[in-house]
Amino acid sequence: MKQGHNDKNKFIESYDLYAEAIFRYCLFKVFDRERAKELMQETFTKTWEYLEKGKEVENLRAFLYKVAHNLCVNEIIRPKSFSLDEMSEKVNFNPEDKNSRSPENETDISLLIEKMKMLQPQEKEILTMRYIDDLAVAEIAELLGMIPNSVSVKIRRAEESLRKLYK
Repeated sequence: MKQGHNDKNKFIESYDLYAEAIFRYCLFKVFDRERAKELMQETFTKTWEYLEKGKEVENLRAFLYKVAHNLCVNEIIRPKSFSLDEMSEKVNFNPEDKNSRSPENETDISLLIEKMKMLQPQEKEILTMRYIDDLAVAEIAELLGMIPNSVSVKIRRAEESLRKLYK
């Protein structure tokens, strides 16, 4: 994204397109709805400040995820007054309205979330980016600093790990 007179409108458009996905990404990282909302807003603020300095971003979506990832990592490593397990138990994780889902789907989603918690952190992250955030393999590769072929292999291996957990 290059700076120009139309950039403000493009940036607002990108906010409309990606804010919800960035929020979900942050929520899966920090398990705190309010903090995830703040991190999402901070992601867009930092990105805007970066663009205002006249710097260019080739792939805005991937750049936003990279900023969100860095902010979430900083949030996770900050000292907490209680453990991450306690946070998971206390926070009512609900990215969508429960009324819009059937009881069968609710059970499937709960089971999936439980199985995802058992995966290695990188497996969980790569599956979240691919299937929840709907990022392309090339975007994930750019975000993680990997080559696309390696990302495809990691996705396939993470899927296999998840299948084994279901059995």
